[in-house]
Amino acid sequence: MQNKLVLTGMVLAIVAVLPACSKLGGPDEFSVLKNPPLVVPPDYHLRPPGEDSDVKGAYTPQEIAKKALFGESAR
Repeated sequence: MQNKLVLTGMVLAIVAVLPACSKLGGPDEFSVLKNPPLVVPPDYHLRPPGEDSDVKGAYTPQEIAKKALFGESAR
């Protein structure tokens, strides 16, 4: 008898809760904004026109590694 009463109470609780859950709306898939894809410029490796004086003072990767390992006098 007590099992039937507990089972009936559980069924009534579930029946009372389900309609309350159905009113909650899920996410609206049409309101999601898409980001445009990232694009690398086609001439990314090109430098702006001008004098190459700033390139003459640049270090090669090997020189940078030597400076990092041995200090400023590695050149």
